[in-house]
Amino acid sequence: MKKIISIIGWIVLLLAFASLGLSSDDPTFGFFFYLVFFVATFALVYLYIKKHQRKTEIDPKKIALVYKISGIVLLLVALFSPIMALKKIGLPILPNILIFLATLILIGLSVFAIKLINDGKQKKILGYVLLILISAIPAVFAVTFLSTYFPNAYNALGTSYWAIVSVAVFSWWGFTLYLKKD
Repeated sequence: MKKIISIIGWIVLLLAFASLGLSSDDPTFGFFFYLVFFVATFALVYLYIKKHQRKTEIDPKKIALVYKISGIVLLLVALFSPIMALKKIGLPILPNILIFLATLILIGLSVFAIKLINDGKQKKILGYVLLILISAIPAVFAVTFLSTYFPNAYNALGTSYWAIVSVAVFSWWGFTLYLKKD
C-alpha cells in the first residue's frame, strides 16, 4: 500500500510540475514539454543514483538536509506560481509584488487553519471555516480584479484556479518535505 501511495505521489508531483507549462503561450505543448522534461530529469537522477548507489549507510543528516532544501525549493515554486500563471497578461511590478505577498499570507493562514484543525474539536470547526474562506479569496480576486485583463470571467477564474491549486500542491509538498523527520 505504501508503494502505491508513493507512486501516486510521484505522479501528482510530475503533473504539478508539468502544469507549469499551462501558463505558456501554447498550453498544450507547454504541458507536455514540461511533463517530458521533468519525467526525463527524475528518471536520469534515479538511474544515476541507482548506478552509483553503494551498500553503505547514508548519513541521516544529509538526507534531512536534502529534504529541507527540496521543501524550500517547492515552497518557492508555490510562492511564485501565481505570478507565473499571470505573466501572460503582463501585470506591472507592483501587482506582482502584491500577489506574492497575498500568496504568502494565504499560505500562512492555511498553515494556521490546519493547526487549528489538528488541535481539538472546538478549534476544528474554526479551522475548516477558515480554510473555506481562504479558498474563496482567489475566486473573489479573479472576478473583481482580473476580469479586466481577461476576455471573460471564466478565463480569469480558470487562471486563478490553476494558480491556487499549484500553490496548494507545491506548498503542501514543500512543508511536508521540510518538516519530514526521517
